Amino acid sequence: MLITTSKDNLNTAINAVQRAINAKSIIPSYSCIKLEVKGNTAVFTGAGLDVSIECTIPVQTDREGVALIPAKAFSDIVRRLPDLPITLEHSDSMEMSIRYERANFTLSTIASDDFPLMDIVQGSLVFSIAADPLKKLVRQSTFASSNDELKGVFTGILWELEAGDLSLIGTDTHRLAWTKAPVNQSEDLSSGSFIIPAKTTTEIARLLQNEDCQVKADQNIVSFTFDNIRIQCRVMEGSFPNYRQVIPERFVTSIQAESKTIRDAAERISLFAVMTELSSTIYLEIEDSALSVHSRSDIGFGREEIPVRQEGDDLHIAFNSRYITDFFKVAEEERVIIQLSGQLSAGIMKEESDDSFLYLVLPIKA
Repeated sequence: MLITTSKDNLNTAINAVQRAINAKSIIPSYSCIKLEVKGNTAVFTGAGLDVSIECTIPVQTDREGVALIPAKAFSDIVRRLPDLPITLEHSDSMEMSIRYERANFTLSTIASDDFPLMDIVQGSLVFSIAADPLKKLVRQSTFASSNDELKGVFTGILWELEAGDLSLIGTDTHRLAWTKAPVNQSEDLSSGSFIIPAKTTTEIARLLQNEDCQVKADQNIVSFTFDNIRIQCRVMEGSFPNYRQVIPERFVTSIQAESKTIRDAAERISLFAVMTELSSTIYLEIEDSALSVHSRSDIGFGREEIPVRQEGDDLHIAFNSRYITDFFKVAEEERVIIQLSGQLSAGIMKEESDDSFLYLVLPIKA
């Protein structure tokens, strides 16, 4: 194998596929990048037990071939190279030469026979979605998923296709984010769902540029193809909770206010909250068309009052401050609606002029 390409192309490919690689894997091939040269393209692949990422770049080549290159060493070297044309040459002695001008580096490679092949996804469920809406869906759902690996499907995101709309749902059992956007789909408007890790969902959005993302899903595996990237992921086992059943339909109190005003007040008042391993509590008091946000701890007391448009009863309720401020980090509209069903019932937060994003959060007993 002999190819020449730019440092930028190499960096793009390596950075993309390296996200799938577990450097600590006891399987040698899983800590390597597979480089396969065909015609004037080079295909870089990184693989783990549950996810594979493939990136294709243009190259100049005189000789095709395949090599497995240690990912970390390869990445460390290329990242430090000057912005010049780079030549890679793989020899029969299982060594990869990395050259530019008068410099030369050599890395030992391993046999490619044991590298896992990416499965062919037939696609019982097929659709595509534009880049910007998908990035928004990911941003407004993944933040609510759990980071605790012991929580199974709650570390994942439910992708649900129904009636031409794609919904992404994330929950850690204390809160839930639901958001949707239309997709491009064949006339049959087939429906279905699958769960993949939130980390993989975030990675899709990170790598996505401007092209539509084509999604093909089978029972156990799903692929995402866009630009020069293909990501393949195993579907998570387990059943996602019926999120529709936990969304309240009736409310005793509803307020509307400026998003930035509530966000800034909640962030300031959270500085006075009592910090524990699980939460920091802030209190909301809704009375006479005003929202009072307050909290007290050993460091002192903070209270802010915000004018709001109120419908329904006065209400006092407490929440995890981070759960409240997290919503405002992904909300995009200037005004928000907060709907409450009682002091111990789940509250709903949503944007005033956009019904495609809903956030449910459980209160804290106080």
